[in-house]
Amino acid sequence: MSYVGEESLQECLDPRIKGTISYRKDFAYKNDLLLQYNARVIHYPVAFVHPIDVFDVQSAIKCGAMLNFTVIPRSGGHSDESYSIGDRDCILIVDLRYMSKIIIDTTTQTAKIETGNTLNTLYYSLNEHVFAFPSGECSTTGVAGIILGGGHGYLMRKFGMSCDNILDAQIVLANGTIVNHAKEYPELFWALRGAGNAGYGIVTTLTLKIYPIPKIVTSMVLTYDFYQTQLVYSVINKLGNSFHQNLTLMFDHQNDVQFEIRGYYLGSLKEAKPHIQKLIDLAKPKNELYVEGDWYNRLVVNTVGNRGHYKDKSFYIGSSGLSYEGVEYLMEFMKNLKRNFLIRTMLAGGRVDEIGRNETAFVHRGLLYMLLIEVTLDEDNYEIRLKDLEIFSRVFQKNYTSFESYQNHIDKELDNWQCRYYAENFRKLVEIKQKYDPNNLFNWSQSIPTSNEILCY
Repeated sequence: MSYVGEESLQECLDPRIKGTISYRKDFAYKNDLLLQYNARVIHYPVAFVHPIDVFDVQSAIKCGAMLNFTVIPRSGGHSDESYSIGDRDCILIVDLRYMSKIIIDTTTQTAKIETGNTLNTLYYSLNEHVFAFPSGECSTTGVAGIILGGGHGYLMRKFGMSCDNILDAQIVLANGTIVNHAKEYPELFWALRGAGNAGYGIVTTLTLKIYPIPKIVTSMVLTYDFYQTQLVYSVINKLGNSFHQNLTLMFDHQNDVQFEIRGYYLGSLKEAKPHIQKLIDLAKPKNELYVEGDWYNRLVVNTVGNRGHYKDKSFYIGSSGLSYEGVEYLMEFMKNLKRNFLIRTMLAGGRVDEIGRNETAFVHRGLLYMLLIEVTLDEDNYEIRLKDLEIFSRVFQKNYTSFESYQNHIDKELDNWQCRYYAENFRKLVEIKQKYDPNNLFNWSQSIPTSNEILCY
């Protein structure tokens, strides 16, 4: 059995695409599906096109548009709701993994990268030149999704979000036009920096600002008992806005027994000590571990993601931090979960807040933390954990956090997602979508729509 138009699509694609194509009708794309990071949500596309250059991307888009197939780009497969294979069956997927060139220019301090790269390949190439780029800590993540949608990471307090460091982009639009320099289209370039993974086209190349980095950085792990959670939050609430920009911290809870603060300082341990001593004195860790080394090997080696069944929720905490009552509510939730979860609280601020909320599409500025909850669901009580997470999240966000959530940890159950992800920038994003993709060729349930029935203030 084949879907209507499937043969016509193959007749359009086969003579035009130089790369490989895997079709649904042959079920030839098992390996393509296995690359999807969240195994909880799986759909069955009509085909995976694997372009080898921008002209293959252009051809795939033209065929999809002509035959009324929704087109979705995939550059990694880390979408928390599997939107990189669509939100339903029979979508045409353009998988960019074979477009992986990287050109580094240390003189201009720029990198021109194709969007089939992972963070690991980008970081490794930069490290060879003693340079770095601010982005996420999971090395298997595809570059396009994380960079275009924001890009939290250990260097953001020093250098800003990933999207803040996009200098230019090549993008193929819904009508098949190849835009080689998105910066020449100011409104499109604005949208790409924070919502560029939300349905404006397929970005094939990014030009990034890169940064020289000290040959020695210091990583640290501070270990605490679970009952110290309230103390640690109160100390970070107090000190967070005053930490040096060379220092970034996150604390991870993975059970109700103990947790860790993990941090990086851009410099030696001797240089780092004065900037963390007050934290040590006030928060009183049970154990301390410090290791000096180069940036790449301290960050990347131990941060490979694993495929599984999980559900994510994200929250932003305002500049005063998480209240005593908010921490208590969070701790009770962790006690109920007991295990198989990750609650990560990442210190923001620094360079991130030096850029205005409306200068780019990435609106989440002036906030102390980004808090991520990831719950593993491959257990007997799958539905109970999912329901408990939803109930907790709605109460937690209503009473203890800001209104906003992080679009790169996409959540299909999130109410009023348009405003939580994009706030006052949403209306402008819709207007730009209307201009560049009026027929909504690139669409899924939480892509930027072509009509606006929601007001965000």
